[in-house]
Amino acid sequence: MIGFSLFMWAWQVEPRRVETVTAAMEMPQWKRKEGPPLRIAIAGDFHLRPNGGDLAHKYMETIMEARPDMIFLLGDYANGHTRESSMAPETAREYFKMLKAPLGIFAVQGNHDQYYGWNLWRNMFSGLGILPMWNDSLLLHLPGGRELQLSSVRDDYHLRIRPEELPLRFSPDIPHILLSHVPDIFPLLAPGTADLVISAHTHGGQICLPGGRALANISREKVKFSYPWYQLNGTPFLITRGLGCSVLPLRFCCPPEIIVLEIQ
Repeated sequence: MIGFSLFMWAWQVEPRRVETVTAAMEMPQWKRKEGPPLRIAIAGDFHLRPNGGDLAHKYMETIMEARPDMIFLLGDYANGHTRESSMAPETAREYFKMLKAPLGIFAVQGNHDQYYGWNLWRNMFSGLGILPMWNDSLLLHLPGGRELQLSSVRDDYHLRIRPEELPLRFSPDIPHILLSHVPDIFPLLAPGTADLVISAHTHGGQICLPGGRALANISREKVKFSYPWYQLNGTPFLITRGLGCSVLPLRFCCPPEIIVLEIQ
């Protein structure tokens, strides 16, 4: 009976208990600049299933409750390894159109999006005014005279990232945030490449023991990450547990989350 109750919790209850986790960071390059903290909502690993409209609506609603200035979407919008196992981008559009942020919405690609067809997701996002990123680097001009370099790295599930593909830093005087679906790019990062790397992919383990210890680690580098913060090669990583489920539609002691990051 206890085992059945735990299974029902992991299947029907915990995957719907979306948490909002807060984090803060200071950028020394902005110390003499004016303006309120930059408020960023971070969400990844949606794994939208064909009949997952209720969950998709909840995800978007939770993101908007954070009142973000900017939104980072970290990939794996598609679910599974076939189109039949995933919500279609044209259906997902009805949910992603709920997202609004005055300073922009940026989306990177995850490994499951490649199985479905990244171009289809990219076109859907572009049609909504969400900027899809693929090995891109942008200079953003923010209120108060602040500048921010925002870069992305394509997911390397099928073809390993080469060091020469990593974005170059514009200037040490400009904060640099790097978005990567997987945190496993850290062996390629030289110290000082970025002030912050923001990633998803690991699901926090998805099925964990009480206290958050993962029963499995799906990171390809087999690193035992901590959440939400981790330090790798001198670079801070902010890693979200994500929203959806992969392989098994279960979450245990690892509820879905969005992260709200305030930078000042």
